[in-house]
Amino acid sequence: MIKTITIHTRSSFWSSRETHDEIEVDSDDLGVEIEFQCNLLEKEGYVVRQIIPVNSGNLVGGNGGYYTESVVITAEKK
Repeated sequence: MIKTITIHTRSSFWSSRETHDEIEVDSDDLGVEIEFQCNLLEKEGYVVRQIIPVNSGNLVGGNGGYYTESVVITAEKK
């Protein structure tokens, strides 16, 4: 049996056409959430097989940027 979990990243601010701000992902928060979910899966009898980033992009004023929008954790029942 396979189980997947998606964790969306939290950000401090997003791109703005007016101010040309860039997105900033809270990687510390994401790391804590990945660890929590992986430990929970293990307690439920799963083995984590993959953690895959899902990236998104944005184009503002001719400048582009990409960030990790979320991660998908794939686990298999022991």
